[in-house]
Amino acid sequence: MISSERKQQIVLGLAIFLALNAISYSFNGWQNQWLWEKRPLIALGLLLLAFLFIRIWLQLELEKQKERILQAIQGQNQPQLEDFTRQLSPREREVLALIRTGKSNQQIADELFIALSTVKTHINNIYKILEVTNRREALDKLKR
Repeated sequence: MISSERKQQIVLGLAIFLALNAISYSFNGWQNQWLWEKRPLIALGLLLLAFLFIRIWLQLELEKQKERILQAIQGQNQPQLEDFTRQLSPREREVLALIRTGKSNQQIADELFIALSTVKTHINNIYKILEVTNRREALDKLKR
């Protein structure tokens, strides 16, 4: 499959080739003859094709620029994982690490020597910061 960049190169090359052919000339003895003097309809057709290819090239270029702009905007608007983890307390980071290993709330409470209600509070804080509603969403977001 041809890449977008390669398509643009081909289309622009064809446009330049057609435009140059439209203004080509030949020597007849000592006299120059331009293509539009001998065959004006062919020259006009070549120029129209050249303009068509330039228009296609411009559309491809605009699509490429739009894609770059959207990627830049999405990159700026999407917070990184580090941004989320900076907002977590050290204890919440520990809880999050244990959630990633697949431990239950009770197992987390036992391992960290804290009450089950404290684990639930930490988990709710993590969900708020990650902007998720359950473990599966949190784990999916962390994987991304």
